[in-house]
Amino acid sequence: SHLRAEKVSVFYEEKEAVKSASILFEPGEVTALIGPSGCGKSSFLRCFNRMNDLIAGAKVTGKIFLNEQDIYASDVDPVLLRRIVGMVFQKPNPFPKSITENISWGLRMLGMSRQEIQNQVERSLRRAALWDEVKDRLQNSALSLSGGQQQRLCIARAIAMEPAVLLLDEPCSALDPIATARIEDLLSELKKSYTILMVTHNMQQAARVSDRTAFFLNGVLVESGITKELFTRPRHEQTENYLTGKFG
Repeated sequence: SHLRAEKVSVFYEEKEAVKSASILFEPGEVTALIGPSGCGKSSFLRCFNRMNDLIAGAKVTGKIFLNEQDIYASDVDPVLLRRIVGMVFQKPNPFPKSITENISWGLRMLGMSRQEIQNQVERSLRRAALWDEVKDRLQNSALSLSGGQQQRLCIARAIAMEPAVLLLDEPCSALDPIATARIEDLLSELKKSYTILMVTHNMQQAARVSDRTAFFLNGVLVESGITKELFTRPRHEQTENYLTGKFG
């Protein structure tokens, strides 16, 4: 699914957190949003499923198109939008219910039959590379899983809704290196089916998993491009300073 931001700005009260950012995201690619803390990358990410709508005093201007549909148009239901644009947060946040229930809860709201739900639960867990680890304890609480497994369950829960876009807000920052590597492997598999946007603090991670990278600084999208090129031949001095650790 083609996803395009045109001159998107985000304000909290009067403070401008994102300043007129424009970028195109392609299907089948992972785009990493990088930059120092507080530079606007998470605020920008939250525009794509209208999560900023839920923050008091937040205002988004500009346009975002998903397959040429303006997602901020008055006739767009944000709840429906969030099915099409799935989100995985920094801290794994499974519901305090069974592993199955975590995934089937949303599917029941779609009115699927019991058999369809069962199939979709298995399919989503397989796609999230978790099935083999949990298939014998699907009725156990999701909170009994390790942090890395909980995060893969949250990915399974998001993709069970058959979204077109997957947003990941620092999905590995609470995980150890082994769990992180598993999620990174998973992303290279999932990108075949989704447009993926990922905020990461970890530049090595951006270099490993993303096809494109967008660098934010003080709310400005300084530059974006093919990851290899941006990392080896950044066009802006600010990008180079950040990548070489001169600041941030």
